[in-house]
Amino acid sequence: MAKPPPLPPLPRKPSPRSTDDEGRSYRAIERVARWPIGPVFDGEILPDHDRCSIVFPEVVAGEMGAFIQDLRDEVARNRLLVGLPVEGILHVGQTIDRKAFVVLPPATENTLEARVSASGPLPPVAALQVAVLLADGLTRLHYRVRYLGGLEPWTVLLPADRSESLRVIDLGIPRRLFARTIAPPSPSPHYVSAAVRAGKEPGVADDIFALGALLFFMLTGEAAPPRSPPYASRRRPLGLFGSFLDGLLVQSLTPDAAPLPLPDMRTLARALRGLRDLHRLSAEAQRAVLMLRAEGRGVRPPPVPGAEPMPEDALGFVESDGPSFLTQAELESIENLSESELDEE
Repeated sequence: MAKPPPLPPLPRKPSPRSTDDEGRSYRAIERVARWPIGPVFDGEILPDHDRCSIVFPEVVAGEMGAFIQDLRDEVARNRLLVGLPVEGILHVGQTIDRKAFVVLPPATENTLEARVSASGPLPPVAALQVAVLLADGLTRLHYRVRYLGGLEPWTVLLPADRSESLRVIDLGIPRRLFARTIAPPSPSPHYVSAAVRAGKEPGVADDIFALGALLFFMLTGEAAPPRSPPYASRRRPLGLFGSFLDGLLVQSLTPDAAPLPLPDMRTLARALRGLRDLHRLSAEAQRAVLMLRAEGRGVRPPPVPGAEPMPEDALGFVESDGPSFLTQAELESIENLSESELDEE
C-alpha cells in the first residue's frame, strides 16, 4: 500500500464523542491527512487525553454492518499483539450519526520513510539493527500464527529517544479488512509479495519478503527492483560484507533463485543478528574475520555495475554452522588484536 499523500491540517469542529464498552470515549480534533479509505484525524482518548489517530472509512452502501463486524474481529485478534512491537487497530465503532470510525495508535512523523528521505540510506549497522528488531518481533508473531503480509517504510515508527521503542503500525492490510470501502488501498508491489497481492492469505515467506524489501530500502534509499537481482551493493558501497548483505536479500526477495532458501523468520533473525555483530567490529577486526574464514567460504568484493552476476556459492550468509559462526569470545578476541598483529598476518 503506497503511503497516502498528506494534506495540510484543516480546522474542524471536534466530532461527537463515541464511547466504548470500557467507558472510554474518542474525539477527533483536527484533520491531518486523507488515506484511500477516508479522512484521518488527530484525536484523543478520554478521560486520560491520550493521543490517537482516528480514521472515518468511507464504506460502500449497505456494507456498514459487515464492515464493523470485520473490524471488531480484527480488534479481537489484536490481543495476540500484546508484548510485540506491532500495533494494530485499537477500537472500531460508530458515532451517534452512525458513521464508522477506526481508532489507531497516534501517528508520528518519525517514520523510517521520513528518516531516509531526510538523511539518506541508513548505515549498514543501523539498517541491520532495525531489521533485527523487526525480525525478532515477527518471529514471536509467527509463533502466534499471525502474519503481517507487508511492511512499508511509512508504517515503521522509529524511536525518538531511548525511552521509546521501534513500532510497526499494522492496519490489517492486505487482509480483506478494507474490501468494503469505496476506494480500497492497493498493496505495493515493492513491499508485498506477489502471492499476497494476488489475494492469498499471508504466511512466513511473505513476511520474509516484506522484511527483505524493507532492508533493501534502508540500505539504498530505494525500493527493491521487482524484476532484477536485489544487489544492494550495486547501489552504494557496503564495505567488506556487501556480498553477505546481497546474499541475504536474494534469499529473502527471490527465494527461488537462492541456493539456501530461508525456512522461517527465526533463521532470518539469526542471520541478521550475525551480520549486525560483524558490522559492529572495527575495520581491523573485520579483516581478521575474513582471514579466519575457512577455504571456500571467502567473501567476494562487492559487485560493480556491469559486472558478471555473483556465482551461487558467493550468495548467502545462512550456512550450515549458523550465521554467527564466531562465538562472542572469538569476536572479542579478534577485536582485541592490535593492528600490528593483523599486519603480520
